[in-house]
Amino acid sequence: MKKLISSILVLMLMLALVACGGNSAGSEGSEASAEPSVITVGVVQTNANESDWRTANTKSFNEAFTEAGYETKMVFGEGDHAKQISQAQQLIQEEVDYLVVLGLQSAGWEDVAKASMEAGIPFIMADRKLELPEDLYTAMVCSDFEAEGNKAVDWLKSQAIDDCKIVVLGGDTGSSAQLGRSKAIEDGAGANGWDIVFNQNMKGWDETLAKQAVADLIASGKEFNVVYAENDNMARGACDAMDAAGITYGKDGAVTVIAFDANKWALEKVLAGEFNLDVECNPLHGPRIVKLINSLEAGETVEKNAYVDEEMFDCDTITQEIVDARTY
Repeated sequence: MKKLISSILVLMLMLALVACGGNSAGSEGSEASAEPSVITVGVVQTNANESDWRTANTKSFNEAFTEAGYETKMVFGEGDHAKQISQAQQLIQEEVDYLVVLGLQSAGWEDVAKASMEAGIPFIMADRKLELPEDLYTAMVCSDFEAEGNKAVDWLKSQAIDDCKIVVLGGDTGSSAQLGRSKAIEDGAGANGWDIVFNQNMKGWDETLAKQAVADLIASGKEFNVVYAENDNMARGACDAMDAAGITYGKDGAVTVIAFDANKWALEKVLAGEFNLDVECNPLHGPRIVKLINSLEAGETVEKNAYVDEEMFDCDTITQEIVDARTY
């Protein structure tokens, strides 16, 4: 009888082990067949239709993220810094995997960055550098706007223009692009004895506002011989105002025109001699951010602060081949 009971117990134990083994195999098979989770990237963009540059920038993100298989949650501040802050906080609450911020304003991002990092969400600056200590962000992929401005200043100095009287058309007040480019020309004017006769920022980098500002300046009788427009669209607006007033500009004109961004249509104006100089600000950040995120996913160490290599284009040296090669 004891032998029979022992045999039954052994049999029950063996059946239990087989059952456990079956469940384990099934569990492993289920895990193996599970699809990998999709990376969700929250993007706090500036404005939807700010300029041709911004349109190319947004397109670059959308195309690169789609190709990488990311889910993208992109929001637009539409000129409102407080709105951008709220949007970023909402994306953190939605537990995105990465937060990419293109700030309208450089300052005021400390609380958002801290909340993002505390939630385990890497905080990435793109396009515009924000005023943050290095422990509050994961990485930065931006343009060096003061360096862009210094390129224009060095070029202007090389032109040896007698009695420079400069019109500065700045971008959104407090944005890193405005701050860097404005600082460069203001410092350059001080160092070289140039006269800045007009210095005003255009909300939204707006072409129409720039055109009106230059038209009003001309109507006031103020003389100038250099336009330093902090994006292509504002440079075009200034040229429209000068056209209406019969003022010549560009390669063979009375007014030297300096622009920033180097959109393809603007480079065509450089080639035609309508803009004297255009300093590049490359908008194609999408592939750069994808590469950064993929490196972080792989556990690799990434460069903390990366600036984009950028060129400038002079009406005396630009070629049709350069313009044709432009992708935006």
